[in-house]
Amino acid sequence: MELELQFVRRWCASFDRESILRLFLYIVWAVTLLAYLRGVVNHLPGLSEYTDEIEISVIVLPLLLSVPALINKFCLADYLFYLLLAVYYLSCYVFFPQNADYLDENAFKCICCVYTYYFVGRLFDIEKMYNMLVILSAVCIYMNFFYYFKYSPESKVAGVDAYDNMFAAYNLLPHLLMMLWTTLEKFRIWKAATFVLGIFILLSFGTRGPFVCLAFFGIIYFFFFMRFEGAIYVKAGIIATFLIVLANLNNIIFYLVKTFTGLQLSTRILEKLIAGDLGNDSYRGVLRDMLYRVLDNGEHFWGLGLFGSQNYGVIYPHFLPLDFFCTYGYFVGSILLILLFAFIVRSLWITRGKKVQAFIILLFSLSIIKLMLTGTFVNEPYFYFLIGVCATENLSYIYRQTNTSDEIGE
Repeated sequence: MELELQFVRRWCASFDRESILRLFLYIVWAVTLLAYLRGVVNHLPGLSEYTDEIEISVIVLPLLLSVPALINKFCLADYLFYLLLAVYYLSCYVFFPQNADYLDENAFKCICCVYTYYFVGRLFDIEKMYNMLVILSAVCIYMNFFYYFKYSPESKVAGVDAYDNMFAAYNLLPHLLMMLWTTLEKFRIWKAATFVLGIFILLSFGTRGPFVCLAFFGIIYFFFFMRFEGAIYVKAGIIATFLIVLANLNNIIFYLVKTFTGLQLSTRILEKLIAGDLGNDSYRGVLRDMLYRVLDNGEHFWGLGLFGSQNYGVIYPHFLPLDFFCTYGYFVGSILLILLFAFIVRSLWITRGKKVQAFIILLFSLSIIKLMLTGTFVNEPYFYFLIGVCATENLSYIYRQTNTSDEIGE
């Protein structure tokens, strides 16, 4: 009995403040699993009536328990940055009253959820969390496969889009990027198989954007990061696999179309591939031209404000620079864009040779490259996640430089 008590005490002691905080960050990374947890709870007698409460508590309890560990994690600049975001959001009610309905619709999501991803980025330590993130991403891929290829077809779940499923595609993207990273970094059969399975799932969602994000990260990592011993053999294997797929592309497409059709999943990407229509911008160019005309012809020096493009029937510009111009105007928007990219480039420079540099490129693919194609930076969580990670590296660099200077002075 004494041995059991000692084990319990050691197990409880292992959950210190930092461990609980890390648990919360893992939950944030794999937040898509909460949807599947919800499905499980809905089938449990006695608990199904409290599904919402259980889902909320899975996030809120670890967050509350990790508060003691958060106290000394942030500096004044962090709070000022968040406050600036919130104040600007609220000021849009005054300066852009025509946007009020859209501001009301997105206020809670942006201020209480999306903007807080900056703090998540500040807390992420990829060196310590990398292995667990890989495992969680693999689980997310497997759960997506089970749901869309097994559960949904058998249950005829409503809401599974047979044309495209952009929401599911971009939810899966972080985990595919993580699996691509770990596969290229240290090749293992199970990693490569999981990544290929994820690509198979992504194809069934009928959305092109995530493939561009994956290609950007994969090409950068392939040419600039794969320098380990034996990398030449891994690169040769990847190129050979690509050529084999290319040589048998028609047969592969035919098989996938047949499979996806039987499962009532999207064949949109495959149809566009066959028709040579992958480069079609789906009317986005027309919408962007219309917004440029609005900015050029009106009194919009300070832009249209947050969500202002929706007053002209455009949900978002589908192009990050134009999104900044619409929100802040040409002058302020250009300055902010230059500062943003300078900040990211500086972060990449000071993290050279570290694992976090590849993580910044992953987040860049996940946010900036995505925002060049779709979405708006205003409610893109990974955009603020990226800024948070870059802020951590810049602040750490300044701290190291300051300490070094003090030591030399002494």
